[in-house]
Amino acid sequence: MENQVEEIKKKLDIVEVINKFVPLKKRGRHFVACCPFHQEKTPSFVVSPELQIYKCFGCGKAGDVFNFVEEYNRIDFKDALEDLAKMAGIKLVRSPKMSGEESIKKRLFEINKEAAKFYNYILLKHKLGKEALEYVKKRNISEETINKFLIGFAPRDSRLIVNYLLKKGYKIEELIKTGSFGKSQYKQGQAYDRFGDRLIFPQIDFRDRVVGFSGRILPSSNNQNLAKYINSPETDIYHKSQMFYGLNLAKESIKKQNTAIIVEGELDMISPFQAGIENVVAIKGTALTEQQLQLIRRYAEILTLGLDSDFAGNKAMIRSIELADKMDFEIKVLDLEEKYKDPDEAVNKDLDFFKKKLKEAETIWDFILTSNIKSYGTDTPRGKKIILATVLPFLAKINNLVIRADYLKKVSQAIDSSEDSVVEEFKKYLNQNKENQNSLRETNKIEERADLRERLEERYLILAMRLRKPKIAIKLLEWNTPRFKKISEIIIKQKNFDAKKIVEKLDPELVDTFNEIYLKAFEEKGQSEDRKKERNKIIYQIEELELKDRLKLLSGIIANLEASGDEKEIAKVEANYAQILTKLAILQRARS
Repeated sequence: MENQVEEIKKKLDIVEVINKFVPLKKRGRHFVACCPFHQEKTPSFVVSPELQIYKCFGCGKAGDVFNFVEEYNRIDFKDALEDLAKMAGIKLVRSPKMSGEESIKKRLFEINKEAAKFYNYILLKHKLGKEALEYVKKRNISEETINKFLIGFAPRDSRLIVNYLLKKGYKIEELIKTGSFGKSQYKQGQAYDRFGDRLIFPQIDFRDRVVGFSGRILPSSNNQNLAKYINSPETDIYHKSQMFYGLNLAKESIKKQNTAIIVEGELDMISPFQAGIENVVAIKGTALTEQQLQLIRRYAEILTLGLDSDFAGNKAMIRSIELADKMDFEIKVLDLEEKYKDPDEAVNKDLDFFKKKLKEAETIWDFILTSNIKSYGTDTPRGKKIILATVLPFLAKINNLVIRADYLKKVSQAIDSSEDSVVEEFKKYLNQNKENQNSLRETNKIEERADLRERLEERYLILAMRLRKPKIAIKLLEWNTPRFKKISEIIIKQKNFDAKKIVEKLDPELVDTFNEIYLKAFEEKGQSEDRKKERNKIIYQIEELELKDRLKLLSGIIANLEASGDEKEIAKVEANYAQILTKLAILQRARS
């Protein structure tokens, strides 16, 4: 396995791989981009073709091509290995010691894919799916779309699919682990299909793997008391909170348009997609999780929420909006004006209207205000109070003061109150939360930092690496920090500075430190003369620190000697103290 990892690394250039996901720009020796792992406007994500590594100086994420693919796609090493092997055109030789967990997941994906193909065949080719197919076509879903989404039908008789999968070599226990099958209590543990007699929507993740299913009863079903939809339970491979239905097909369009339309349910996603509005995905329920937001953030900065009209009253969705706002999404809301109950109906009955409303999607701030007015009314003091309590915390999140002022004015007009009184209520809200905000700011400032000497040495090493012969500058410093001292010793031993050769000679625990310093060094701008001045300044600062440390030590010695009454020794130490004090004064004058 280790040899194959190295083989993949040799065949792939990290710059080319990352550029598939994030557009890179050449800058000096390196390539840069805005970091894909956190929101930023100034590029701090650096890729080194020389060392085949990346580093973000904003959020700290760093590593090689494997680390990037794992982090970007939120997958484990084994999955990253498979993806990169495909890119490199290398056929993986599977280890017989494949982990039990990995082996189980692989089998579950295979079973789900076979089940999806079976359901799809029944819907399109078998008489058992005839009624379901007629229903699907009545919903204006074409055969091309059926195949694209692998839509299927599960026969009422579970033995058909169970026997099909058993003949494929899968075991009953494995079928049960997919979550799609249960064990009958009455037929000697025989497996049954939980989705029997339902229209099937395979849940396919963004890596094109069938992770679960959603099943809908037909209007002609004999038992209308059953739940309209049922979904796969949580399994080793299916996690509802991390899924977007249709993302595997929609992601390129979402990326191109920088906008993701979020709808609720499969048909609400399929209908717009089939109509050519392809930047659309669906969720289960009316709330977005942090994992879903992190996933969609890779592809878009704008979210257009096309959920049921009553979603604004959903507390979980309000939390989702707050979370999306913190992640710097621009959030809009599709308002169908209660003319149609959902996007599926709107697309099928009036596509032009749907497209028009998409273009007119209002900001989340406007929607929060108007939806709360609809919910609570403005004709009572209680209604106004609830509206303010709900809306003001959202307005506090608007950073632009002009836009915030405009919305405060809009609120005052909407509730028929004076602008001054609304502003006063807003200030009151801010003051109540000021203490918590200050506490949060202080917490954010607290970072694990090295002491001043360590930071100065790191800065000096960064500046020295810009030189053709960094070892000349490095020899000038008395290194105190162990890891910098070891790195400097190896650089000094090198005839010519070669980053790759230095990495090969470093202890493994020092490689990350060197990589980070090296990347920082060549991101530096400015003139060489300015860098020389800064190096000299650092030498002075370190000397000043050493002198101050010695003065502090001597002060302690003098205090102890005074207690003992040894006048002769006191005079000797005081003379030493005076000499160092003079040196410090001269040094400080020279610096000023």
